[in-house]
Formats: sequence, C-alpha cells, structure tokens
Amino acid sequence: MYIYPYGILVNKEGMRFTDEGPGPTDETYEAVTRNIYQQISGIAWTVLDAKLKDVPHQSVAIRTEHPAIEAPTLTELAGKIGVVPDMFEQTVRAYNAACQSGVFDPVKLDGLATTGLHPRKSNWARPIDSPPYKAYPIISSIVFTFGGLKTDPVGRVVNKQGDAIPGLYAVGETQGLYYGAYTGATSVLKGLVFGRLSGYDAAQRATVER
Repeated sequence: MYIYPYGILVNKEGMRFTDEGPGPTDETYEAVTRNIYQQISGIAWTVLDAKLKDVPHQSVAIRTEHPAIEAPTLTELAGKIGVVPDMFEQTVRAYNAACQSGVFDPVKLDGLATTGLHPRKSNWARPIDSPPYKAYPIISSIVFTFGGLKTDPVGRVVNKQGDAIPGLYAVGETQGLYYGAYTGATSVLKGLVFGRLSGYDAAQRATVER
C-alpha cells in the first residue's frame, strides 16, 4: 500500500502519528511502517479524498484488489472504519488548516508541506476536503529479515572460525547487509551479483572435483 503519501495516516484513535510524505516511498516506507506497527493493534488507515484522481497510475500504488471504504462525510467514514469520530474529524480539520498553497506534483518531492502541525507532513500535503472520502487499512509486515548469514566474497557461507562451508552459498536477502534501514531494490541487486559469483564458483569447484 504505497498510496499513503497522498493522504493521511490515522490510528484507531483517529489521530495522525507520522509524517506521511518524508521522501520517496521506496526509501522511507520502512520507517513509516515501523510507526504503524507501534499503533494500537498494529493497524492504521490511509485516508484520502476525491483528489486521488490527480495521482497517475494510482492502482499500482494501491496494491490491493479490495475497493476502498467510502463515505460522503468524515463522520460516516469514521463509523465505517471504526475510529473515534470526534478525534478523527478534529485530526482532519487540524491537518487541513496546516496545509499551504503550492504546486502539487505526485511524481517528485514537491515540498508541499504542512505548517505548525505535529507530526509534520513534508510533501504532497493537500487538504482532505473533497468527498467521497476513502480509506484503506494498512499494516506492517515482514518481507525479509535484517542480518543474515556471513559470507565470503563469492557468497560461500562461513562458520564461526571464518572458514567457508563446502557447498553452502547464500545470496541476496539471506546475506547479512541491512541494519536499521533498507534501500529499495538493493536486495534484488545483491541477489543478482552474488548469485552470479556463487554460480561461477560452484561451477569451477564442480569441474575441479571431477
């Protein structure tokens, strides 16, 4: 669910809790989802309005086959998604009041930020004021682990003594690399590079051992 930068995120209490637009999604989604995980029940709602139509290729960013929960008013939307109505409406009013005029550009950092609001929204901040109002549930999930197996320069797994374990290779996400942050697509690139190196090494060793 990569659509959240174009709206706001609220928890079960109807409150915002994070900057929804700190930077490019593939560079910042991990920090945002860590904040979602810390909310009650580990869930948040992405709240949007009719201006979502201004975002090109939005279906790619939404990444769900389920339709949005929609309502003609914020009060009705709060009831449908089970958040505290009064706090939810107060949150949206405060957010709307903090939005500034400027040029909205959904495909790059546009600097369209809120003023005098905590937490701040750093980009793509536009009022939620055009019905129908829409919401999608969003949770954090584990897609790969941090840390991993220690390997040598060709991807051979090494033991505690630093010796390569014969015939055992690890590439991509199973190798130790990340600590605290993940840069988008680097696990795929690492899988490509070390998969090739490991394949060559395994093939060479197989030829020698014949």
